[in-house]
Amino acid sequence: MFIIVLILLVLTQAKQITQTFTIKQLQKQQYIPINRFGSKGIVNYKIQSRIIKPPKDYDYRSFDIAFDFFQQDSWQAALKRDECDRQQEANKIVHQSIEASQDQKVSTQEGELKFGKYHNVWIAVFNNCQHTIDKVIKLNNKNTKLEITIWFFEEGGQEFSLEEQGLLNVVTILTVVTIIGFIYNYRIFKSELQKHGEWDYAYLFVLVVMGLEATQNLINFFHLIVYNMNGKGISAFSTISEIIQIVDNYLLMVLLILLAWGWSIEFMDMEDWDIYGPLAFLLAFAQALIVGLGRLVSSQTDYHIYQGWVGYTISLIYISLAIYFYYSANQRKKKGDSVDAFYIQLKIYGMLFFLAFPILLLISKLVDPYKSYQIIIMGNMFVRLLNMVLMARLFTGKSSEYQKICIKGKSFLDRGKIL
Repeated sequence: MFIIVLILLVLTQAKQITQTFTIKQLQKQQYIPINRFGSKGIVNYKIQSRIIKPPKDYDYRSFDIAFDFFQQDSWQAALKRDECDRQQEANKIVHQSIEASQDQKVSTQEGELKFGKYHNVWIAVFNNCQHTIDKVIKLNNKNTKLEITIWFFEEGGQEFSLEEQGLLNVVTILTVVTIIGFIYNYRIFKSELQKHGEWDYAYLFVLVVMGLEATQNLINFFHLIVYNMNGKGISAFSTISEIIQIVDNYLLMVLLILLAWGWSIEFMDMEDWDIYGPLAFLLAFAQALIVGLGRLVSSQTDYHIYQGWVGYTISLIYISLAIYFYYSANQRKKKGDSVDAFYIQLKIYGMLFFLAFPILLLISKLVDPYKSYQIIIMGNMFVRLLNMVLMARLFTGKSSEYQKICIKGKSFLDRGKIL
């Protein structure tokens, strides 16, 4: 399941975007969005194109290709037209000449895009309506390819698009807070282990989740530092960070469901694997679907991977899990104020986790499109941090309800009894 997600995450987003097309793909595709960039000032662009491994018969043959640049409002108008009529709405049209050669010569073109409406958001589209390359090179082999790189950046070198500005600051804060939080909670866990001489597996689960969150924030921080300098970042770091976040999110889902079942409060041993196994697989599938759907269908014209029906599908998954979680937590035996108080807190924290995304998605639909990225992506970052803090708070401290009712806190004789 996670192998599929890994493949999708390798297609990491950056403002220096490279796309490669075979001749067969060019024969089928006409109007292809390549990159998008937002700025409050002048936007610079650089286009680099080359033909990879052209047939020898076409050496030194020149081909003319076109790129159309749209403002956000013009692009919305263009979408109402047929693909090859959209050029009429373009704010700027650039033609580039490419030479087919065995040394795979790169053709480079640079320019700038002036101010416009809607916060100066620009979309670059490769216009292949004339099929200038695939009409001439009529081959179905996979060796000959067209490679296009479009690099956007602000005047002065700013690599972050308008909607991403501030992301580095947010990740920096999250990195510092999560690392400090993990170290602090690890010390508490180590102290409890030395005191009682045994693991608190539920708290260990929380600690692992916090450690993964801190690790992925740290890796993402280094990626964004480089991204800020070259518009690409470190693709391996970006991919690893997102994979860790997927695993982290999955483990938190599993922990909440297990606690809703009464694990560590009413039982410890996982005996019914015929139930737990399929559920664990279902949660893994749901988490892979959450990421995979967005990566698979999103395009460079989207502000984030959760636009359109993908976001609604993911919201439905989270809402379904929230209903199941709340139902399971409500089935727990009510005996004593401490038990009741623990499950009330658990339900609040769990519902925050499961319902945060649908709520953020709804809010993102009510604001400017470019702000939707900050609502969804940065909002989810802060919600995850809040979840970590609340879950740690639920388990730590001598006065916490968990410490009063957990199986670890009972005598060995009492552990055999059912609450």
